[in-house]
Amino acid sequence: QHVDNKWVSLSREIIAFRKALLNPVTAYQFQRFVSLKGDLLENGVLFWLEVQKYKDLCHSHCDDATVQKKITAIIDCFINSAVPPALQIDIPVEQAKKILEHRKELGPYIFREAQMTIFALLFKFWPKFCEFRSNLPNDQILLALERKKEIKMGKKEG
Repeated sequence: QHVDNKWVSLSREIIAFRKALLNPVTAYQFQRFVSLKGDLLENGVLFWLEVQKYKDLCHSHCDDATVQKKITAIIDCFINSAVPPALQIDIPVEQAKKILEHRKELGPYIFREAQMTIFALLFKFWPKFCEFRSNLPNDQILLALERKKEIKMGKKEG
């Protein structure tokens, strides 16, 4: 019974997190929050969102050229960037190589593994984010995050 409750609770948290990422305001707040925790984490949020848009595009039955353009855009931005490091998200190199090898295969699943990896990584920060924002009115969250960032930057310089 205890294990079942734990799974139900975890499932609820995962669903809540996914919903939050699909909400532009919460997603941006979370993106700013994780940017304080590591350089590639902010990109992880952006990657997850772009892959969601890509999957929506696939399901909208638009033409192959548009789908291919979106694949290329995601790869150029996150997987094989001209800006070092080439891999701009925190996934294993093997996953990145696999995406590059399958880049011509159109369909909603090309980024699936990478998106799941990023989701699992970001999900670890969800409870701390919930705790952080629970003490603040919604319009104060970004301000508080900016202050934290300034303090962090000040420590790096000093």
